[in-house]
Amino acid sequence: DTFVSVDGECVCADGYADIGGACFDINECMENPCTGDNQECVNFFGGYECNCVEGTEKAADGSCQMFAPMECDIRPTDDLIQTFRGKTVKVGLVGESKRVLKKKAMITWRKNGEPWIPQQRGRLNGFVIRKFNFNDAGVYNGMIIIDNDGVYSQCEVEVNIELLDGSAEMSIANPRALMVPQKAGKPFKIRCDLDLVNVKLEDWKNPDNVDWYKVTDDGDVLLDDTENLSIIKKGGDYQLLFNSPTPADSGTYRCEFNEHGVIAIADVTIEVVDDAAVLA
Repeated sequence: DTFVSVDGECVCADGYADIGGACFDINECMENPCTGDNQECVNFFGGYECNCVEGTEKAADGSCQMFAPMECDIRPTDDLIQTFRGKTVKVGLVGESKRVLKKKAMITWRKNGEPWIPQQRGRLNGFVIRKFNFNDAGVYNGMIIIDNDGVYSQCEVEVNIELLDGSAEMSIANPRALMVPQKAGKPFKIRCDLDLVNVKLEDWKNPDNVDWYKVTDDGDVLLDDTENLSIIKKGGDYQLLFNSPTPADSGTYRCEFNEHGVIAIADVTIEVVDDAAVLA
């Protein structure tokens, strides 16, 4: 592995020198390449490393620092956070004053072992994740280094953030009442029941949590409040109220929940007839 091909010519690989037709390792440490404080050069075949001398450790900025024997007293407010899609997650750190964190601390984060930078750069007492999604879940490790007038202490915090899987089920709450023809001009309603598991709504009373559609051959038509239609939330049901139905309102209707990546639907077909058809 000491020879490589360059433009069809066999030459020595980086870190090796051609001496008499053979490749020998170059001791780069002879040229003192490690110039940082508390660094020492370690040579190996094909290269070298700049390591920290005994009694020092590599800080987040790559420098070799002498750390105090005690660890700093910083810990997360919660080491396990379970949340839902779309929510705001706040990770807080306690154990040191805000003054120490602001003036003397440096924090670097890793997510699942990889370097990670919070959206709120410069925030030293934790971080915030807005509109949490599945790819935000993971294990977050923070390395904190505190400089007390040249005396360094360090500690590490770990926070596990889990996404709770949500589910939803929708059903027509009054199917029997809708199985019979509805009389034109007489108000009636479609009631849709929604059951949620591990899904939090901002306002469970908001009728807009559910969308209503009329299903047609040309595609689903999104419905809104009109003189004839009212979309309401009453009790435990989401309701589509026909104030003055006509035979043209006959067809298939759909209530749909689609939030935080959780989807559920329920369909029902209704028939509206005039008085003569009902009497017949």
